[in-house]
Amino acid sequence: MDVTFRRATRRDGEFALEVVDRALRDYGMNALLRSSDRDLCDLEQHYDARGGCFELIEVGGGVVGVLGWRAAGEGVFELKKLYLLSSARGRGLGRRAVLRVIEAARAAGARAIVLETSRRLTDATRLYTRLGFVPVQGCAAASFATLSEECDLAYRLELGDGGPAR
Repeated sequence: MDVTFRRATRRDGEFALEVVDRALRDYGMNALLRSSDRDLCDLEQHYDARGGCFELIEVGGGVVGVLGWRAAGEGVFELKKLYLLSSARGRGLGRRAVLRVIEAARAAGARAIVLETSRRLTDATRLYTRLGFVPVQGCAAASFATLSEECDLAYRLELGDGGPAR
């Protein structure tokens, strides 16, 4: 499968929002520009300027998902966005995307990755736990210590010498 991770710019924000919203609707949810998805309004400010990256995931030239991560401070990275359209799920793309973030975090010298998600996103939570992420609360959740109604779970992956199998 020919997969490309293409760095997004401000011009891609509306398209990224559409992908996120379509993916969330499969689980009875919507994108929320006033809270958890406001980063999509200016991708470069929320990702590039904070030591991260926001990418469009393309297969065969068509966009099938989004991936965004950034530094959260004190040696921690945030996996902020990972959404795939239903047609792209179950093909190993989510795993490839998370491994990409793990490699970027390690290359930047991070010691952990945190993320927040919803318990409704069962495929995502299953992927994260298979890759070694564990549920956390409070200070272990770093920037996600305070969860919202829509994002009610936080996970953390410690980046020791080992890590998930490739």
